[in-house]
Amino acid sequence: MDKLFLAALLMVLSISCKDTVPERYLTTLPEIDVVTAMITDYEKGNWEGFVSHYSNDAKLQHNQFKLTMQELRDVHMTDTKMWDTYGFNKEEDNIFYEQIIDDKGDKWVYFWSTWEGKLKDLDRHFKIPVHLACKMLDNKIVEEYGFYNRYEIDATYREMAMAKDAMVATE
Repeated sequence: MDKLFLAALLMVLSISCKDTVPERYLTTLPEIDVVTAMITDYEKGNWEGFVSHYSNDAKLQHNQFKLTMQELRDVHMTDTKMWDTYGFNKEEDNIFYEQIIDDKGDKWVYFWSTWEGKLKDLDRHFKIPVHLACKMLDNKIVEEYGFYNRYEIDATYREMAMAKDAMVATE
């Protein structure tokens, strides 16, 4: 009987001594749902909804550019008017969300996918890998870093502008 009691006591102690450290890498949480909704609003051109996922004083940097929330919205609004179609590839192996908790206890949602679009007036399609890192607080994005290479798109925009200028000059 003493051995049974001792075995039960050891089992209880071993179970109660487990670490209570939260999981640091997660793929399904409300914060991920916020970033998913932000991406959906971007794709639909729902700019009011898009802005609603950010805190009023969110710090934003896309590549080397620091932006205010209004500037980011305005850039997206202007840019997306140039496209017949645009959005992120939703194939299961081409879109990924992950939340991490860093050493400071901050929650970050990471997003990876391939942005795809077809320009209006041209039969040119683009595919650009995108990574977003969004710091979350109270289910709002308070800090965001976006990383992607727009070189081909920007070069095409310049070509389009030069062609338009050449047409105007010949009239």
